[in-house]
Amino acid sequence: MKQPIAKRRAAKPDLSGLSRVLPQIQTLIEASRQHVVSTANLTLVWVNWNIGRIISEEIQQHSERAEYGDRLLEALGARLTSQYGNGFSARSLWDMRRFFTDFEILPSPVAEFGSQQILPSLLAESSKPEIGTVLPSKSSRTRILQAAPVKSPGSEIPQPMAVESGDRLTISFAKHTHLGWTHYRILLAVEVGLKRGFYFEQAASQRWATRELQRQIDRALFERVALSSDTRALVRIEKESGPVETVRYEDAFKDPYLLDFLGLKGAYSEKDLEAAIIANLQQFLTELGSDFCFIRRQFPMRIDDDDYYLDLLFYHRRLRCLVAIDLKIGPFAAADKGQMDLYLSWLKQHEWRQDIENEPVGLILCTSKKRQHVELLLSHGLHKMQVSEYLTRLPPKRLLEDRLKIYSRLLVHEGSGVSSGGSLASTRTLSSK
Repeated sequence: MKQPIAKRRAAKPDLSGLSRVLPQIQTLIEASRQHVVSTANLTLVWVNWNIGRIISEEIQQHSERAEYGDRLLEALGARLTSQYGNGFSARSLWDMRRFFTDFEILPSPVAEFGSQQILPSLLAESSKPEIGTVLPSKSSRTRILQAAPVKSPGSEIPQPMAVESGDRLTISFAKHTHLGWTHYRILLAVEVGLKRGFYFEQAASQRWATRELQRQIDRALFERVALSSDTRALVRIEKESGPVETVRYEDAFKDPYLLDFLGLKGAYSEKDLEAAIIANLQQFLTELGSDFCFIRRQFPMRIDDDDYYLDLLFYHRRLRCLVAIDLKIGPFAAADKGQMDLYLSWLKQHEWRQDIENEPVGLILCTSKKRQHVELLLSHGLHKMQVSEYLTRLPPKRLLEDRLKIYSRLLVHEGSGVSSGGSLASTRTLSSK
């Protein structure tokens, strides 16, 4: 019998270089994907802005601009939607026209995109320096942009017509690379002026995703920054908080609330304030937030032989709890906290459905508050409550601009650890006004 011949197993190759090669390839793939996404986003922004330019220039040539514009957009929307999809509906074309009117794109020499020029500093932003050993910096980046150029008989894009508006925002693709078309559609819903400019610059500098941009708008970051008496504390909260997935009662309230729509002037009483809120309930609900549902004004409570009346009672859908609001004319005082404790205790005993709801929360609205009073009185207690200021008119625009600038500087300094004594001094000055 023949003895089985032992097969010699081939020796496994040495793969010691895997740990060196794999990270480089992974980095290259991730960088190229990011480059493609950035290129696509900025190209879409550039194209939509120019579509808005073409439409605006055409409408400007007709005397009956409004009527002609409506008919033109409807006709264009029908044709383009059938050919390119829903992204070119009449509603979308209207947004593009507004985009051109409200924003300006800086012209500059750029890499070629087909027969046209587009996006000057895209490569510098999207190509990562850490992959330089695999993809040499200059020549490789140039090849990526200019791959498969397409020649066309088309000439240069005509220069956009001038739009005279002091509120027109300037887009620089070197600075605003992270912002895509959805960012701008969200910004178009923000009122023109200081407010839109604030969210525009913050979205770019803080690299907000569209969801985060919408969240900050919903949380009224602009109003809280512009009107806050403690800018440094607000910056620290924003740095630490991040996106909120689970709703906390602290996140459901603003500080301050802007109630300029009430039209209150001169001296007014708490009854005047309450009556003005009820008369403008829809706008008040908008200022509170979309999750607040109105239940009743002057909600009655019988305690022993005494009658009490809560100014306003709401329900918060996501918090799943009653919200008691007490209106105060003047600064927050210790007695206000005791009164809210009484209201919340009564609501817990008589109105709280423990099996399906969370315990009631209180909101005290006052014209001013002192930080230490609020911290000491609210830090220890059985009930959840918030003290917020409200304003029935906006401060001067110059003061708002100064506070927004201080907030932006502090946001950078808090992250880098740089001392900002000058900014802090400015904050104290503004707070005292």
